[in-house]
Formats: sequence, C-alpha cells, structure tokens
Amino acid sequence: MGFTGPGLYEIVPYQAPDLSASSWEGLMSAGAPVKTYGRGDRSNPSTNSLWYVALASGSGSSAEYLIINARNGYFLTATADRHVTSTPQISPTDKTSHWKITSNPSNGYDTFTVDNAVKSRGQLNVSGSSSKSGTDILSWPIENGDNSKWYFDRHD
Repeated sequence: MGFTGPGLYEIVPYQAPDLSASSWEGLMSAGAPVKTYGRGDRSNPSTNSLWYVALASGSGSSAEYLIINARNGYFLTATADRHVTSTPQISPTDKTSHWKITSNPSNGYDTFTVDNAVKSRGQLNVSGSSSKSGTDILSWPIENGDNSKWYFDRHD
C-alpha cells in the first residue's frame, strides 16, 4: 500500500489499518467533516472512503496534490489550524486544499505523511491516536507521530 502518484486511493491510518479516511456519512453537500470509518470490503470500498489524488503543482519532493473525495467531488481542506479537516466548496488554487505527500517509513512499512501546503495548517492526524470509527481527522501541527502516518491503498 504505497503512494505512487496521481490516482484513486483509500487513505488508511497507519495506527488503525482497519479504518480509512472518509467524508463523513457520505454527505453530498460542501463542508462534510472527514473522520475515520471501518474499511469493510477492501476490494470494493465505499466511495466516501475513496479519494482522487491529483497533481496541483510542482514535481518530485516539491509536488503538491489535491485530494478529492470520489463521492462528493469536494477537496480535502485544512480549514483552520488544529481543526477537523473537511470538504468545503473551495477553489483548487486555495493553498489550504494543497497537500504534500512524503514517504516516512515506519517499522519497515511504506507509510506517508500528508502535510498541508500552508505550514501553519500542519498535517493530517487522527485525533488522539484513536483506533475507533468516527474519530476526527485533524489538520494538526507537524509531529510525524504514528497517528500522522498513512497508507495509500490504490484502487484504480
């Protein structure tokens, strides 16, 4: 489960591999919070747990990506510092919707950190290192802890 560039992925927390990042409750309106949710059938995940990763700018280690929910089409966005990430209606040029995906191996596993292009917005982080479904996924100051590491399970 590794990030290999633009494509369709299920984004899975390293410390809770039976969960994935989900646009909560499959809401089709802008602003849905992003939380963890049980993975279920890994060969056919729910569309609210699938994310298109598209190159927004740059290349190599300076690449910035848009992460777009497959169900509702909204961008994963760090809407405020230390805040729950969500999917508001926002311009793809807004840097709070740009993410840097960096290899950060952990115990031999191919894990990644997902840092916002706006430094103060930090990185994707599972609140409290929880392994429970329904836990908020935050934009939290960069710490590179286990709850800030992710697997990318490709589905295209």
